[in-house]
Amino acid sequence: MDAEITIVIPVYNRANIVGRTLDSVARQSLRPLDVILVDNNSSDNSLDVLLAWKQANENHNFRIRILSEPKPGASCARNRGLAEVTTPYVMFFDSDDVMLPNHAKSFVDTFQKDHSIDVVGRSIILQSLNGKQSTKCFRKSLYQHIFHASFSTQRYAAKTEIFNRVGRWNEHLRGWDDYELGIRILTMSSPNIKVLSGTSVINYQQELSLTGTDFSSRPHEWESALNICEETLRNTHQSSRYIRYIELRRIVLAGHYRREGSHHATRLLNEVLNREHNAFRRLFYRFAFRYVAVGGRGIATLAPLMLW
Repeated sequence: MDAEITIVIPVYNRANIVGRTLDSVARQSLRPLDVILVDNNSSDNSLDVLLAWKQANENHNFRIRILSEPKPGASCARNRGLAEVTTPYVMFFDSDDVMLPNHAKSFVDTFQKDHSIDVVGRSIILQSLNGKQSTKCFRKSLYQHIFHASFSTQRYAAKTEIFNRVGRWNEHLRGWDDYELGIRILTMSSPNIKVLSGTSVINYQQELSLTGTDFSSRPHEWESALNICEETLRNTHQSSRYIRYIELRRIVLAGHYRREGSHHATRLLNEVLNREHNAFRRLFYRFAFRYVAVGGRGIATLAPLMLW
């Protein structure tokens, strides 16, 4: 019997923590199961850890492939893995998170019950650096994704052909690549989405995570992703309010810059204000900027009311 789903995990310099992730994959109740690990030119002994884990765990029902991708960036590694996927469904995962034993099976069971489903999503548990846990919900609307990044890597699985249909991972992005891909999935494929209850992933925040723990040290990466998202929304003829939602995301980002004391805050704020000629919306953007800058949360709840 062939596997129904493949788990693809990019790995870059994670020798000290990837074992925890891999062991959670080995504990999955689903069999058969395919796993593809892509070493992204690690300079530590990550590859040795992957090879040792494969030798200890692979069997006829648990196929493990280890690939190498020299081009830097998680998107390049994910695309390398995606090119080798032969199963009808695929799930991408990060090398520093943990999946509970029912994670893969719950997704496959859902797909098998209704073959019209394209994407299955689920909320996750986020564990911060101080050990505090919170739930990050999966919501399937474009509005929710724009503001809450529902399509973060750990929160969903999809038909393999969906990723190929929308153009795979954007290898030019080094930050918010899953956010940008989510925009394309939602606007270019009109997917049938099923949301599962409960959680089955613990997402551990890391000091040296792929997305980092601050914003102002890598402004180009976040802003480039938002620029590409806006272009996608325009090319797919989405309502103009979604363009304004992206502008509000830029304002939120500028607020984060200000809270971190970065000079990028004023620059980005002014860029948005210079494009906006509606006095009411300009006033709202200024309010949102100051609100986020002082640590305010939940500004997105006002977006549908203020950004008509």
